[in-house]
Amino acid sequence: MFNNDYELKGKHATYIRFLSATTNRLDKTAKAAGIINTAVDIYAIAPLIGLAYNKKAAEDNSSNDTYSILASQIINHQADLDFAFRLVLLADNSTELSSDEKIDRAFRQDEQPEKLAENLELFHQYMRGGIEWLYDHFTDGATTREDYLEKVYEVVNLYNEDFAISV
Repeated sequence: MFNNDYELKGKHATYIRFLSATTNRLDKTAKAAGIINTAVDIYAIAPLIGLAYNKKAAEDNSSNDTYSILASQIINHQADLDFAFRLVLLADNSTELSSDEKIDRAFRQDEQPEKLAENLELFHQYMRGGIEWLYDHFTDGATTREDYLEKVYEVVNLYNEDFAISV
């Protein structure tokens, strides 16, 4: 788990390219907010945002756009991804599972290929939902670097209000 390339398709590929600062580093003329350092960072935090805002999305095949996150990048973030994966499986309320069943799903099904695939799909649905949430918040009325920085401030405040945390 989390040791292979991962490919995003369709609008999610477009959105992750827009959100990643790597896009701006590789192409200074690209239209990108660049608010999160790398695509693998987005891959690690987007499922938590999707979970927090109960937003899941199916794989999008409406365009031929693709974006690959290399296995070497994923392996370097394996601990973060594993933590996010288990947190999503524990906190997800989209099924009627009991607490014990959620614990089983999060910690005891990695060796069952069919269950692992099902659990990874749930994680990826929240990841795609989180990417959509981020993209929607950073494209609403923002076009300049200053606009994007202001949006970062707004999103942090929104998260603070929604989840009552101290910043």
